[in-house]
Amino acid sequence: MKKFLAGLAAAALVAGGAAGATTINFAKEANVGGERGVADGTVLNTANLGGLNLRFSGGRGGEAFEFAYFNAFEAPAPGFKGRQAGLGTCTSLDRMMQCVPSGDDTVDHGEFVRVDFVDGPFEIVRMSFNNRFESLNDSPLLVQITTSLAGVVSQLVLSFADATTHNFGLVDWIRWDFLKDQGVNAKFFVASISNEIPVPGALPLLLSGLAGLGFAASRRRAA
Repeated sequence: MKKFLAGLAAAALVAGGAAGATTINFAKEANVGGERGVADGTVLNTANLGGLNLRFSGGRGGEAFEFAYFNAFEAPAPGFKGRQAGLGTCTSLDRMMQCVPSGDDTVDHGEFVRVDFVDGPFEIVRMSFNNRFESLNDSPLLVQITTSLAGVVSQLVLSFADATTHNFGLVDWIRWDFLKDQGVNAKFFVASISNEIPVPGALPLLLSGLAGLGFAASRRRAA
């Protein structure tokens, strides 16, 4: 019975951890908060960004004006593809903080986008990506990802598909760079990042079964 209770507690702990996860949803921030660029060093804190203080930067490095860019979703129109949402970068904005030209909003050749966690290290175990017209989460194309924790910098080159489920651990900041010699389909937005550990699809059924067994065992003891 003790082993059973230990198993039930462990399963509940896993479920509780997933329920308390934080997702930083750049795509939703763009869709709800409005499409816009933000100057290097801007700190934002919204519900869509997990309620965390995040500092944004992006561009080419060394540009006089560089902006991280929140690109919003646009539904398909007759004769036109819809545009996907996420965090990209832009080197020129108009007075309405919109990217000029509009197609310069992805992370493109020689560009990067970076997020610093102002409140302290954040654990990253999941992320998602889009290009301008579709998800990149299953793409074999490559992205360079650099992270830092306590001044120790790590750099990886991963496929977008592998990056979506790579456990980067705790990081003080994370930066995504476009890799040279890849086509236009490798231009990207970062759609979201999260510390949520995926829950197996069978876990709710397992918890239900364990709870039922526990109830039956307690009734036998009472009898």
